[in-house]
Amino acid sequence: MKRTLFLIATLCIALTGAVFGALGDTEDQAADLFGKPIDESLPDKRGISTNMYKKGNYIILVQFLRHLSLAESYTRDDSQEFSQDEISALLDGNSNGRAWEKDPNKLAWERDDHKARAWCENLSGRPTFLIQAK
Repeated sequence: MKRTLFLIATLCIALTGAVFGALGDTEDQAADLFGKPIDESLPDKRGISTNMYKKGNYIILVQFLRHLSLAESYTRDDSQEFSQDEISALLDGNSNGRAWEKDPNKLAWERDDHKARAWCENLSGRPTFLIQAK
C-alpha cells in the first residue's frame, strides 16, 4: 500500500512538472510547453521582453533576455494556494542539479549556487510563485 501511494505521489509530481518551464529555456521551448503566448511585448531598452501564457490553472509570465528565460511567474487563476507538490515541482524544474535553501521565516528559497531565487506572494489577490535568475 505504501509503495502504491509513493508511486502515485511521484507520478503526480512528474505530471505537474510537465506544466512548468525553467530558467534558461528559449522562447521556442516556452512556446512548446505553454502554447502560443496570449500576449507578447517587444524588447525594452535593456533587451528584455515579456510573454504571457495560459496553461491549465496558471497564468504564466516569462521574461526573456536574448531569447532565454531569466524570470518566470506562475499565478493561480482559481485563487487557490500552491500545494507543496507544485512548489516542489517548480523548484526541482529550476534546480539545475543544485539544492534549494529555504528561508526559515517566509516562503522563499535561494539556490545553493546563489544564481537563482524563488518566492511566493499574493499579487492582485492571487497566489503567485516567482522565480528569477540573479
